Amino acid sequence: MKKLTLSVFALGTVLTLAACGDEPTAGAAEDGDVRTIEVTTPPTSKNLSWQTADGKILGYEPDVLRAIDEKLEDYAFNIQAVADSAQETGLKTGKYELNVGGFYPTPEREEQFLVPSEPTGRSLIKMYVKEGSGIETLEDLVGKKITPFTAGGGTLQVVLDWQEANPEHELKLEESSGDIPYAQRLKEIDDGKYDAFIGPANLGQNEIIDELGLKVVQPDPIYVGETIMLIYKSEENEKLMEEVDQALKELREEGTLSEISEEYYGEDVFQYDVTKKE
Repeated sequence: MKKLTLSVFALGTVLTLAACGDEPTAGAAEDGDVRTIEVTTPPTSKNLSWQTADGKILGYEPDVLRAIDEKLEDYAFNIQAVADSAQETGLKTGKYELNVGGFYPTPEREEQFLVPSEPTGRSLIKMYVKEGSGIETLEDLVGKKITPFTAGGGTLQVVLDWQEANPEHELKLEESSGDIPYAQRLKEIDDGKYDAFIGPANLGQNEIIDELGLKVVQPDPIYVGETIMLIYKSEENEKLMEEVDQALKELREEGTLSEISEEYYGEDVFQYDVTKKE
């Protein structure tokens, strides 16, 4: 195994070298013992993972993949930005062998795919509220106006689960038939139309707040989950899963995952404990 401790500067260097498709290095191609792994990541989920107009693949998860790749001498990752539906289909058929996308662990995924025991990161769900509102917890939202949730979304389910466990604190929850841009949701908090917006904290909200000069703040997360990697289920990939698992463990213990998190999210997501199920 190659040893690696990436600084933020080093991460930037790796990122600069990575162009669209993240083609394996020439040295890797010449070495018959190196196996190329087709890897996919989302193209539009900034800051989790996105592809720029000139084809560069950026974000938390692409940099985690590159850091893993640096540790695995027997493999070379060919990272591609692929739409969610194509990711899923490609992984089921074996066209792609490794997917990331902020996935939560589920029994169905663990049955269908190989899943390393080490998480790729943390997924934080936060409330975004007006400065000085005094809103810090879900209990504080009783009688308040919450922006509509995406119908059937994971964030809504988290709040519904909390509501079921805390029936004495009844919240008024509404669903939206379509995706409302995050900028619009945050503006509506700033202008007082709604008291709170609840959503994943890894999709560029901080940049929107700063760019638009909004007086919107975020208390501590209301929910902290783990995100996982999915690997095509085959006997050959059992070894790949074990080595990826070990690489993720080393990257977490070395602090590299925390550094990548600081780079893209402005905070170390590993400072938060995973929410325990009721």
